[in-house]
Amino acid sequence: MRERTISSVLLLVILIGSLLLGYKVFGLVMLVIAFLGYRELFYIKYENKLAGFDIVRIIGYISLMFIVLNDIFFSISLEFIYILPILLLTIPIIIYNDKRYNINDALFLLGIVFFLGFSMHNIIYMASQDIYKCIFIFLIAFATDTYAYIGGSLIGKHHFTDISPKKTIEGCIVGTFMGTLIGSVYYNLAIGGLNIFSIIIICLVLTILSEVGDLVMSSVKRYYNKKDYSNLIPGHGGILDRFDSVIFVSLGFCVIMALL
Repeated sequence: MRERTISSVLLLVILIGSLLLGYKVFGLVMLVIAFLGYRELFYIKYENKLAGFDIVRIIGYISLMFIVLNDIFFSISLEFIYILPILLLTIPIIIYNDKRYNINDALFLLGIVFFLGFSMHNIIYMASQDIYKCIFIFLIAFATDTYAYIGGSLIGKHHFTDISPKKTIEGCIVGTFMGTLIGSVYYNLAIGGLNIFSIIIICLVLTILSEVGDLVMSSVKRYYNKKDYSNLIPGHGGILDRFDSVIFVSLGFCVIMALL
């Protein structure tokens, strides 16, 4: 618990500090997180099985950079941003023409690039428009995750799902309740513009998405028989073990804002 808490505090200091320095500095931090997430997903599937195919991995990094930083440090048409990775990651299929790199590999890498790229770009764009809404995303995700962990550790008795063996029903309830409470108070004081009932509903939906994001990314680990994405963050695991819920909260909040 102590190690996990210290890691969470340090991560929050880095995120909030970069936010206060401006959205471009924050954008570079999120790009690093996107790169680390890409590396974790790449190695959780392949490990060293694609040795000798460094060019494919590098194309993924470059494509990810273009998507994450577009309209932040430069402005490139969406056609270029999205079509170029499709071409560059599928053409090698005919060049290598063997079982080491095929259409499944190409689509897997494309999925990583678009999933992480759009998610991180969305968070950076939110920071450039309204820093308080960006903080709201992290607050919801981290509060839900933290209190779900605490609730599960203290009163958790009923197993929730085989996807995540340590998750309990009690922990999920505590996480959802506290995430909704903390998020609602923050939104009402720092953002406003909506009635309290609407704010509570939004926060409730996002806390549920936070839990869902955790389970979705956990299911990926289970599929590849891994406990954690890496050992990068003490007490948590990999960067995706910490940011799984953030990604889904950010995407959900983007959809909600588009509907309001």
